[in-house]
Amino acid sequence: MITVMWKTAAGEKGEVQLSGDDKWTFGRTGGADEPTVGVDHPLVSRTALVIRDSGPGPVVFRGQRDNGAKVSLVSVIGSVTWLDEGTAGNLTAEENRVELSLDGEVLVTVDVEFDQRGSVVERQQADER
Repeated sequence: MITVMWKTAAGEKGEVQLSGDDKWTFGRTGGADEPTVGVDHPLVSRTALVIRDSGPGPVVFRGQRDNGAKVSLVSVIGSVTWLDEGTAGNLTAEENRVELSLDGEVLVTVDVEFDQRGSVVERQQADER
């Protein structure tokens, strides 16, 4: 299980726990699947960010189109890994914050808490025992 905590530029914040096939999404509202956290901004993609539980750490997928946007994975010491459009990255105990910025303004900050554990295959094998 993972805990996703978010804060938007508009001051909205929240927390949700995810397990199994659950996912947390951030994006523009008005599509077929409403995001967990929506924003009414024409330059934000409908599925700008998707976070899912995976092993050994959660996966962040950047669906946000370029449009001047930057998506970063931020470590506890402040170092940054950038995610390109259409790519995913794994969160770790040291790198567990995600920020989506547009034209220099951080639209959403997401902190993810989770216990270190084995890969998905290792966890499935342990469940079968």
